[in-house]
Amino acid sequence: MQNIDQILEKHIAGGDLPCAVAGIANADGTLYMGAAGLRSLDASDAMTTDTIFAIASMTKAITTVATLQLVEQGLIDLDTPITAYLPDLEHLKVLDGFHDDGKPMLSSPKTSPTTRQLLTHTSGYVYEIWNANGLQRVASEQIDSLFAEGGDGMTAPLGFSPGERWEYGIGIDWAGVIVETLSGKGLDVYFQDHIFAPLGMHDSSYKVPDEKAARRAAIHSRTEAGLTVIPHLGESVSGGGGLSSTITDYLRFMRVLLNQGTLDDAKILQPDTVDMMFENHIGDLDVTPGPTQMPTMSNDFDMGFGQPAKWGLGFLLHEAQTESGRPKGSASWAGLFNSYFWIDRENDLCAVIGTQVLPFYDTHAVAMLKDFESAVYKNLKS
Repeated sequence: MQNIDQILEKHIAGGDLPCAVAGIANADGTLYMGAAGLRSLDASDAMTTDTIFAIASMTKAITTVATLQLVEQGLIDLDTPITAYLPDLEHLKVLDGFHDDGKPMLSSPKTSPTTRQLLTHTSGYVYEIWNANGLQRVASEQIDSLFAEGGDGMTAPLGFSPGERWEYGIGIDWAGVIVETLSGKGLDVYFQDHIFAPLGMHDSSYKVPDEKAARRAAIHSRTEAGLTVIPHLGESVSGGGGLSSTITDYLRFMRVLLNQGTLDDAKILQPDTVDMMFENHIGDLDVTPGPTQMPTMSNDFDMGFGQPAKWGLGFLLHEAQTESGRPKGSASWAGLFNSYFWIDRENDLCAVIGTQVLPFYDTHAVAMLKDFESAVYKNLKS
């Protein structure tokens, strides 16, 4: 797909992005992989299709699959309150705002969150970077940031009572804790044993081994002075993010969903469970973009590309065709450092494209995503 190679090169050549890697597959195999640019602007190593990059919140779909494996085993009921698995969360509170003296206004939630609500961002758990009250509590040093290594950010109160609305948050981090609790394994070990090894995802891990470090892409930040290499975030094990992977590995993960849970004789989910992932699990609620409160993020990210959207189990569900040609019913999501994926079961297609840049939903990265998506569907029609 020469025109896709040209798209990647075009977006790198102008200096707007340091690197790009992309892949397309169907249920039977890989259709395309390509790369452009440099792994780091501080070095001369070329970006290649086996480059290992931080996939951030693309981890969430993998955690969701792990959770659903335990549902299939009868260890989790999606609609049972999570206190059945994590009794320490029995006394959760909702942060309603602040008194004049800065003390938090806390109330009891109307119900306890369920695992389904954790997986669908309707549990009340929020990200401080998209929630004004959550950000204020961190800024006033009443609680650590979720992104502080070893901090207590996971114990922050809910931002709203479960089921009241959709708001992107740390619910899937807590789903990961449930997986660890019920399986008796850390997520890194659980993923390796039950997802990565069976699927042949050899380069996916929370900690990049020393022998693979040379293939790792650097993370860049867009500043007034241009693109600058910044340190990697900590390699903590979390259900909501933290994994590193490759295009090859993530295509295999998406292909197993296109194949109804089985890939190359490895069965990780039942077909009915896979179908359930692509159903609307938030009812009449809508997935809505939210303004951000941190300079490392862009304003008003909208993964629905301006179209109405719902949430399945693991990803966003498009309720209308995107301008770039992705059909209604397709699923998608992204990672903090501007990596994006989608799964289109109607056309037996999955695709992923990524760079390593902050802020999230970076203008140049999104332009590349949309050009890539348009090219994929033009090729499909030709």
